[in-house]
Amino acid sequence: MVSILILNYNGKEYLKECLSSVLSQSYTDYEVILFDNCSSDGSIDYIRENFADSKIKIVSSEKNYGFAGGNNEALKHAEGEMIVLLNNDTVVDKKWLFELVKCLNESHNAGMVQSLVLTDGIPTKYYKKNGTINLLGHNIMEVFDIGQNGIGEIFQVNGCSLIIQRELLDRIGGLFPYEYFAYAEDTYLSFKVKFLGYKIYHNAKSVVQHKGGATMSKYRNEFVTFYQERNRLLNFLVFFSDNFRMKYYPLMLYNLFLKLIYGLFSGRYSTKGVLKAYAWIMKNGKWIEVERTKLKTIKKISEEEVLEYLSGKAANGENALEKTLNSIMLFYLKLVNIKVIELK
Repeated sequence: MVSILILNYNGKEYLKECLSSVLSQSYTDYEVILFDNCSSDGSIDYIRENFADSKIKIVSSEKNYGFAGGNNEALKHAEGEMIVLLNNDTVVDKKWLFELVKCLNESHNAGMVQSLVLTDGIPTKYYKKNGTINLLGHNIMEVFDIGQNGIGEIFQVNGCSLIIQRELLDRIGGLFPYEYFAYAEDTYLSFKVKFLGYKIYHNAKSVVQHKGGATMSKYRNEFVTFYQERNRLLNFLVFFSDNFRMKYYPLMLYNLFLKLIYGLFSGRYSTKGVLKAYAWIMKNGKWIEVERTKLKTIKKISEEEVLEYLSGKAANGENALEKTLNSIMLFYLKLVNIKVIELK
């Protein structure tokens, strides 16, 4: 059986399409754990009135745990042997779940599988290959090939729609740290699965239509920037060795400089949010060390093997400025002998 975890926070407008598509699956051995993160828009009443289905288990919280904590809480109510995470602002194809289960069961050494997530506003060209993340935690597009069968190995799983065995989750200590709240928690999970020695796959036959940013758009920019920046950096500070971290600190300063410039002149980031993220990291060294100690117990492969799946670019490099920033970052990585995809 599969347990499908769906979080909801004031997402009433999306629930009809999402739940209707889930309940129309060709794969029938599943349950839905709908975890409501303290909504105030009548979401729970709407579900109870319109989706009286035995497959749906509603869990209502008096606290907003965010994406990370909400999924952790929903997992406590799941009874399936396989766990699926699905965003509430999605519509899934009829064979979406069947293809996830099949790929997880049949792919070599599979730890997790993600769907093909077609997000509103993302250009078509970015679906021809899969991306990865760089050493600053940002998405770098068009890196990994997709086979003719629609399946390809990747690093960064998409938290919008993924599947993982419950037994594997138990071995790696569950899903996410509650402290993450939102953003980069799917990267955290990818690191855990990868360091244990499993592969992560993309299956283009499991299709999801995604609105994108429906929940987090309700928060202000400072809030979003803080969690994005802090969590992206935390992933490298908690998973990698002291030797790597000594080489990583200059990259953090490089990132800080870039984000402050972008924040001041383009408004793309909240300057206050960026500074709060760095301040949190500096004040919470003890939490970071405790997390590092826990994660050491699951590592079965070297960090060099994991780094080969990551990019050394600063950005996707589509203009002169980004190409210059990429050259600077790759020069530094070559200097300190960090062998990412571009430098293997």
